[in-house]
Amino acid sequence: MLKSLLRVGRSLIAIAVFLACPHAINAQVAPTNSATIAGSVTDSAGKPVAGAKITLNGPQNATTQTNAQGQFTFVGVPFGAYQISAAAAKLGTATRVISVEGDINVAIEYEAPLSGLKVIANVSTSANARFNVTATSITQVNPQAKAFEGEGNWRKIIEQIPGVSQVGLGQGQTTFAAWPDSPQAPVMVSLNGTLPYETATLLDDMPLIGSSRANGTAGFGTDLSAYSLNAFGVADIVRGPGASAPSIVNSIGGSFVLHAPSMVSHNRYEFSVSNDAYGGWVANGLGALRWGKLSAVATYGFNNSPGPLNQYGTPPHVNAIGSSGGAPYTINGQYVLCTGACATTTLLSPNYASSSFPSIGNQSGLVLCCVPQLSAWTEHSGSAALVYAISPAVTGEAFYSGLASFQPLPYQNYTFNFTPPSGYVGSFPAGTSYLEGAGYLLGPGTVGQGSSLFEEKVTAQLGRGLLRIEALQNRDTQTESLLLPPNGPLSVQLFGGAGLCPTTPCTAANATPTVFNGGTYTVNYPQLNVAQLNQSYNRDWLVSYATPIGDYIHTGASFVKSYYNIPQFLYETIGPPLSTTVSLYTSGAISQTTNELRLFVGGNPTPKTSLDVSMYLTNAAYHVGAAVTNPTFTDSFYSYSAPRLGFVWRPTTSLAARVSAGGGFAEVPLNDLVGSNGTPTLNAVANVYTQTLTNTNLQPEKSFGFDVGTDVRLEGGMLFSFDVYRTNLFGQLYKSTTTSGTFNGLPLEVTQFGNIGQSRYEGLLLDVRHEVSRGLFWSFAGGLTRGYVVKLPAGFYNTATGTCNVTTGANCQNVAIIPGINFNGEFPAVSNAAAVIPYAQALGTIGYRSSDFGRLDLVGTYYGNNNTYLQPAFIEWDGHLSVPLSKNVALLATLRNVTNVYGSSIQTFATSTISGAPTITGLPYPLYGEQYGPRALILTSQVRF
Repeated sequence: MLKSLLRVGRSLIAIAVFLACPHAINAQVAPTNSATIAGSVTDSAGKPVAGAKITLNGPQNATTQTNAQGQFTFVGVPFGAYQISAAAAKLGTATRVISVEGDINVAIEYEAPLSGLKVIANVSTSANARFNVTATSITQVNPQAKAFEGEGNWRKIIEQIPGVSQVGLGQGQTTFAAWPDSPQAPVMVSLNGTLPYETATLLDDMPLIGSSRANGTAGFGTDLSAYSLNAFGVADIVRGPGASAPSIVNSIGGSFVLHAPSMVSHNRYEFSVSNDAYGGWVANGLGALRWGKLSAVATYGFNNSPGPLNQYGTPPHVNAIGSSGGAPYTINGQYVLCTGACATTTLLSPNYASSSFPSIGNQSGLVLCCVPQLSAWTEHSGSAALVYAISPAVTGEAFYSGLASFQPLPYQNYTFNFTPPSGYVGSFPAGTSYLEGAGYLLGPGTVGQGSSLFEEKVTAQLGRGLLRIEALQNRDTQTESLLLPPNGPLSVQLFGGAGLCPTTPCTAANATPTVFNGGTYTVNYPQLNVAQLNQSYNRDWLVSYATPIGDYIHTGASFVKSYYNIPQFLYETIGPPLSTTVSLYTSGAISQTTNELRLFVGGNPTPKTSLDVSMYLTNAAYHVGAAVTNPTFTDSFYSYSAPRLGFVWRPTTSLAARVSAGGGFAEVPLNDLVGSNGTPTLNAVANVYTQTLTNTNLQPEKSFGFDVGTDVRLEGGMLFSFDVYRTNLFGQLYKSTTTSGTFNGLPLEVTQFGNIGQSRYEGLLLDVRHEVSRGLFWSFAGGLTRGYVVKLPAGFYNTATGTCNVTTGANCQNVAIIPGINFNGEFPAVSNAAAVIPYAQALGTIGYRSSDFGRLDLVGTYYGNNNTYLQPAFIEWDGHLSVPLSKNVALLATLRNVTNVYGSSIQTFATSTISGAPTITGLPYPLYGEQYGPRALILTSQVRF
């Protein structure tokens, strides 16, 4: 407990120091996505109408009255479609559907058909309008704007928001590596400390579900890298248990909501082109057109780069290592000493083995030098959004976004202690070097990723209410191909030693120890042919209706149906010295359907308060097709219901206090539930067989949480926001893996998923900013977050063979799950997308803005201990200078990672430890720190007209 308090104290001190430094004050997190609607009501003669009741129905419901001059104001109106009504005695009611969106400052004029009651409403989303009066903590980001500033992926958008993490770049995984700036680097969102599959990703209130290169299947969190950055002008980060949340499914920590472009008010065109950190190009174009009732927005972008290896050439840290998984089959026709199952080759007998990490299981005393490596990537993306005002009360919309990207297979790099054998005199130095640990990726492997996203939506005034009907079709695809040897034998330089035999099998008894001092040799690799296709089909539809009842109450219902499945095909052939063919899954393997009904009612108990109550009724059905061999699994059905409550008190137009509370529901990821109870699968690298068993008692996670906060608007453009939250999670999933006997003479690792008793997410968030259209601006945002286990089931650490001995480690399992320890890269290990809950995060900006185009700023991002990079606490700095060259053209210079902290782009998996882990034998478990990416000067030319 004392260590935990000291750790939190250090984090608080770090944030305090960060805040105290004027050059370290906050950043580019956009203010809350809200608007001001101000207007007036007059009669047919133009005389102001005092006391008219103005009602707003939509994502936020509010009621006010006009003053003596016939004027009214709504502040803090969240973006979305609204019905605005003005009612006056003897003059009737004037009603209109309006759209509140980003980048808008328009006047809407309409009148009652018979009486002539006229309403003029000015909708503004200026900086002063962005003041949250909802019951939920909301932050708005602008992915499109980041794309036009030269960003090639979602990473910075997510990680620069305290309380929010991006998961997927590596996060302790050994199954996937990615270059930090690659468009295929997986990015999944974690809100308020929750796991990615506990955070809902939505498109206009419909679940957006896709598979991920981080884990290969769907259900573990939506990978944003599959979706175009430039297609979405607005995205909402909705934290906590908002009462008006569109869904509680997978919304333990909140929801990340993407929005398609809505109707534009005027024509505009944008274009930008940037270099990237490696000499490649990022370009984006946009056209927004308005023809009367029709609005159209189209975008196109490409990202083309040689990647980091072409920049750095082939220094030692990208040479191919002769190791388990990457050894040659023959050298100059001689067979290489083979151990283990010989699916791949371990090069050396114990006499020649150098030290290595036991957790990886590789041995290396032989280095293959100067084999060219490729890292170039290319991505093309585009989108189109059409909005048509069918009538003043009906609007139809269609949105399409598509993306395709390709790159060579990324690979992992491990730290090896190269210890050559006796007699070695080669020029490659002994000692620790960063070298490729997965040499079998020498072949021409290709990874493809793509998505096709199509949405249709109709919004209509029906009576006094607002009707919405939406449909979503979402297809996400990843492909992978690999062929070895690439073009027959390879000619390489060899350093170190190995045992060689003239015939096979090559054993220690007949192997001749051979020393290599840098000469050129011909090597052959075991034949390897892999073709893999992962797909996720996601189809949703939504219908909702909200209507006012009287002047102060609104009610309604919404229904969301979501379906997805994972047709997956894997074909793998490994040639000599071992021949194996593997095929896994075919079309329609496993699928899931979710239904959710929401009933809601709300209103204004007083002119200064609002209250919203929602009841959610959900169910999830899992289906396994005949193509999956699993004799113990049967189709499953789960249901759950929970309420949510939101209350806001607005004593003045510049102060809002809020509280929200309610339940949540996280589905079991598909593969966790189904398992793979058929024949165990060989892990050729680790020389073990693996099997995942079905747990027929596995249950979805259920939660109850609250958020208390306030927003204050101060004089001079100052905004202040503060939140405290806690969520108790019951039945959180965990993965238990133990060695259970042998299979085909090799160890058999058995994995099964289960439910933990109780876990908890908690934290606090602070955001203060000074936003101006001209002059000095600054901001600071910081947060402290914890995620930890509270209660464990009885006998949780015991194995089937006995009671866990915490001193010796005998009969112990699940020892990575420790109550009270902040979640990190090893826990709960429910999927490869590991949980990394930063203790502390902060973001600061200080800058000067001379115009829409002209600005100078310095941005600092603080990553506290237990950060998503699994590195010690650090600060990363960016600088921006935007210079107007003309009215419509500007040049933006970005100096990224000014101090070059963790600046390599080569993922090197070096071990670290779990902070605060107890002394159970086997701990600390190895974790693998990530690299942030290199210092780089990015120049962007921006054109707008």
